[in-house]
Amino acid sequence: MSLLATGLLLITLTAAPAPQRVTLVFGGDVIPHEPIKKVAEKHARFAKDGTSLNDSGWGHVFGPLSPIFRGYDFAIVNLETPVTRREQKEVKEMLFNAPPELLAGLKSSGVDVATFANNHCLDMHPEGITNTRDALDEIGLLTAGAGRTEAEAWKPLILEKNGVRIALIAVSRWLNKFHNKGGPGDPHVPVVPYLEEPIGGGRTFDEFFAHVRETAKTVDAVIVAIHWGAEYVHEPMSYDRELARGILDAGAIAVIGHHPHVLQPVTPQRLRDGRTGVVAFSLGNLVSNQDYDVADGTKRDGLLLGLELTRTRPGGPVIITKVTPVGIGTENRTGKEKRNVQPVVLDDEVLAVKERLQALEERAGRVTTKERLHLLARLEILETRQRRVREMVGALPGLKSPLVQPGAVPMGAMPVR
Repeated sequence: MSLLATGLLLITLTAAPAPQRVTLVFGGDVIPHEPIKKVAEKHARFAKDGTSLNDSGWGHVFGPLSPIFRGYDFAIVNLETPVTRREQKEVKEMLFNAPPELLAGLKSSGVDVATFANNHCLDMHPEGITNTRDALDEIGLLTAGAGRTEAEAWKPLILEKNGVRIALIAVSRWLNKFHNKGGPGDPHVPVVPYLEEPIGGGRTFDEFFAHVRETAKTVDAVIVAIHWGAEYVHEPMSYDRELARGILDAGAIAVIGHHPHVLQPVTPQRLRDGRTGVVAFSLGNLVSNQDYDVADGTKRDGLLLGLELTRTRPGGPVIITKVTPVGIGTENRTGKEKRNVQPVVLDDEVLAVKERLQALEERAGRVTTKERLHLLARLEILETRQRRVREMVGALPGLKSPLVQPGAVPMGAMPVR
C-alpha cells in the first residue's frame, strides 16, 4: 500500500465522528420520616465557626450512594416531601416536611435533579410548593413537577450533555385527597388522576399524551417520571400499564415510576419506530423508615436504574444502549446509641460482609461465635434482598446487546465516564 493510500486510510479512520452519549441514573422515593431526621441530627458535624461539615448530617444519610450518583452525567431522585422552614412535623405519619439541609445533602452526594410530583406535594399547603421550589433553586438542584404556577408545573426540564437533549416530565396520579385550587398563577401539581379519584386541575390521558408528543418534537428523547400505583403491591395496576404504553406511543423513550414503596418490574417496550424503550414501574424507596422493625422487609428494597442514551451517527435517533440496575437496601439499625438509617449498595455490603467473615476464619481459634452468627445472618438478608431485586429486573428480554443485564454484568457495574 502506498504512503498516500495509508495516509488517506488514517484520515478516514480518525475522521469518524464519535457517538454522542449521555448517562442518567434514577432513584426512588426520598421520604424524611422523623427517625431519619433524628439520624441526620445525630450525625451532624460542624466546624468551630459553626459551619456544617456534612449538611447537618444529611450528607451522612445519602453518603453511601454518592459513588453511584457521581458515576453518571445526571442523577435523579423523587423528592417525596415539601421543603420548608416551618416547624410543623409529621402528623399521623402522612404529613411530610423537610429542612433545606436535606436538599444540600442530596446535592453533595451527587444528585442533580429532584423531581417534585407526588401525593405529598401539598402537605405544607400551596405555599409549601413555593417554598420548595425556592429551596431547590437556592441549593442548585434542578427539578420538574409541582411549580409556583401551572405553567411552571407542566414545563419539562431540559437536560443537555454531549449534544443530546433530553426532556424530563414529572407527574403524579395521586394527591392525598388534595386538589389544585386557584388560577393559572397559583401553585400547582401536575396530575394525571385515576378515574376513581378525580383531582381538580388534572389532565386526561389524551391531554397528557398530547403534551408528551409536543415535547418530543423539541428534543432528542423524552423521559417521564410518574408517581403511580398501589402502595406495597409488587405488580403494576392495569391502568398504569395502559398509561405507560400510551406515554411511549406518544414519543417517550422511558417511563420511571415510584410511589408503591416496594419494587415493581422493569420491562422493555418496543417503540413504534422500532427502538426499544424501558418502563420501570416502581424503583421502591431510596430512603425511608418503613419496615424499620423487619430486617428483611420488602419496603427496604430499592433500585437505582442507570440508562445510557446514545446517538450512534450524525442526525440519527437517540437510542438506549445500556441499562444498568444497581440494587440498594435501607440499613435501619435500632438502639439508643446505634440508631442509623442509610441506603446502601447491596453488592458493596455483600462483599464487605464476606471479607469480614474471611478475616474471622483466618483468626482460627479466636473467632467469636456471636460475631460470626451475626455476620452470617446479615449476609443471608443481603443475599435475599439481592435475589428479590434481580427477580424484579429479570433478564429484560428483547433488549439487544450491549444492553446487558444481571447475570452478564454485576449489579453494581456502571459505565465508566
